[in-house]
Amino acid sequence: MKINSTHPLIAPAIKILLTVAIVIVVFTANAQIFDITSFGAVGNGSTMNTTFIQDAVDSCHNSGGGIVRVPQGNFLTATVFLKSNVIIQIDSGATITGASSTSDYPDVIPLIRSYTDHYSQRSVFYAEGQHNIGIIGKGSFEGNGLSASFYLDQGNKPYGFRFISCTNVRYEGVTLHNSGFWMMHNQDIDTLVIKNINIVNQNLGNGDGINIDGCKNVIVDSCTANCNDDPLVIKTTSLSSSENISISNCTVMSYSRAIKLGTETHGAFKNIHINNITVLLSTTAAIPAKCGINLSVVDGGSMENVLIENVNMTGIKVPIMIRLGNRGRKYTDTAATPVVGFVRNVELRNITATASTNVTSSITGIPGYYAKNIRMHDIDITFPGGQPAVSNGFVVPENISGGPEATIFGDTLPAAGLYMRHVDSIQLCNVHFHSQQPDGRPDYVFDDVLHIDSTGGCIIGNIENKKESSEMKIFPNPIAIGNWQLELRSDLIGEEIDVYDATGRIMQQLTIASNQLEIDSDKLESGIYFIICVKNGEKFFAKLMKQ
Repeated sequence: MKINSTHPLIAPAIKILLTVAIVIVVFTANAQIFDITSFGAVGNGSTMNTTFIQDAVDSCHNSGGGIVRVPQGNFLTATVFLKSNVIIQIDSGATITGASSTSDYPDVIPLIRSYTDHYSQRSVFYAEGQHNIGIIGKGSFEGNGLSASFYLDQGNKPYGFRFISCTNVRYEGVTLHNSGFWMMHNQDIDTLVIKNINIVNQNLGNGDGINIDGCKNVIVDSCTANCNDDPLVIKTTSLSSSENISISNCTVMSYSRAIKLGTETHGAFKNIHINNITVLLSTTAAIPAKCGINLSVVDGGSMENVLIENVNMTGIKVPIMIRLGNRGRKYTDTAATPVVGFVRNVELRNITATASTNVTSSITGIPGYYAKNIRMHDIDITFPGGQPAVSNGFVVPENISGGPEATIFGDTLPAAGLYMRHVDSIQLCNVHFHSQQPDGRPDYVFDDVLHIDSTGGCIIGNIENKKESSEMKIFPNPIAIGNWQLELRSDLIGEEIDVYDATGRIMQQLTIASNQLEIDSDKLESGIYFIICVKNGEKFFAKLMKQ
């Protein structure tokens, strides 16, 4: 699908993004070729080729740049330092295999300080402060991520690729398999293209796929990633911002969070467009992802101008979580404790999801700090259902300092479809929730939510027998004083009707004695209320407004 270049959330970044592919320097047309076998490399899967591959990289760099070619064979190596104007080309039938012992990899401490100082400092490929570099070809990389050494020395498992503070970086065409730690850590990069790559990272844990950390001017296109951790993640582990990012036409599988902005959120996230993404149940093991779309700011950073659209998700437990919190984690031990950040101008559009659990999607801030200007258009979510309404007095914990997980409030929320709290300006247009079994909870709960716009209609119902709010005719609505008058179908006579407030509490329970019913508004405070009647698995829903 084409980039929505006119959308106000992303239009400021489009001109920059469209020039990224031009700015990237491509050497493949008339480049010098430096074959690693000419420098002594042997592709038998057992010879350690680190020195030979490094010699080829150095010679290419010192000659003005070009291609370091990896021909057919299996070439074992430890850390290789990539240098400016050098492209590694892995031919079809060729494999670069990372050494299986952590002792083969040196610690390399980057100049930039970040929260990754707490993680491994080892990698198979490393570059810092370089320009015009890349990993391309039709061959593969094997990171040996299941080796016993990595299991015994978890803190030093190597990244596959770690490129820091570089400009003009490209990954294209290659298959990347089982790194020790994250497959790639791209940090503080200006101009990054990741295209047509296939990642499988089912290692011994921390098996991220595409990691974009404080990078600017990024295009990710036509990639697949099957990972035991986060396959597609944007983060800010330092104060460097992640901005002007376009991710499109990708398929991902995960046991963790399929599409994630976070968990480290020390810097800014802005001008991000994610489009045409398919989320599937992993083909490695049938373990659903913890969350489909997980967006958070919890470490003092900020998030604005984010558009996620045309996403189809199966194999997930919870469809959506948007969170502004205050974990307050410092990005270095000597940094100041961060203040609460902000989330604003986030839009989810044309999202279809089938969840495997009843854990509710949520959009939340914390007391005094609101997630602002959130828009949800054309959302269709299916979940199992079958849960009872929460009891009177049920309290959702604030968990202000909790980590940004979809279960941050526990496994039960008072809403079946979407729970919202501490939100300023929420627009819900053509939002549908379907329960496969009748669910006693209201589909929405609004708690300390300001400026609600449901233009376009929010239609909620059972997946098999959906009954829209037109089944209940209500007047006047909104109302200031007096009674709402309900006109109902005669076959509902004798059924119970429940009136819920925005927090999911049952405020009134009435028995329908005729096809006309009155609900006393004078007993209720100003706000939004929901009425639900269930008959033979059919759910009848309507919204009341008390001025």
